[in-house]
Amino acid sequence: MSKSGRLLIGILSLLPLLLVVVYTVSFFGIFISAIRQHGRPEAFPEMMLDHIVWIVAIALLMGLSSLAMLIYFIVHAINNTAIDSSERLVWILVFIFAGIIGGPVYWYMRIWKLPLPPAV
Repeated sequence: MSKSGRLLIGILSLLPLLLVVVYTVSFFGIFISAIRQHGRPEAFPEMMLDHIVWIVAIALLMGLSSLAMLIYFIVHAINNTAIDSSERLVWILVFIFAGIIGGPVYWYMRIWKLPLPPAV
């Protein structure tokens, strides 16, 4: 895999973490907007609907990207001949139980740090 491909996988592995931060900020943004709308209760339902649509969209994107990266890293770990079967099992358990933290750790340790193949 080329260096740019490795970098792209690294960015994609960090996408679920970034979306968690965006989701959290959006979630607390509802409360901040509700406090600002306190004097105008007629605008409250519209404001809530706007925020909920964004939160649901971010949550769906976060779930899909997490699932895609989980599948990619499990397949990569299974097909990775550089690691033995016991370490392979440990990585799969890390992906399952550590969630979105396991992907970037695996990417750094098993994809990014590997030496590049010699140029032909």
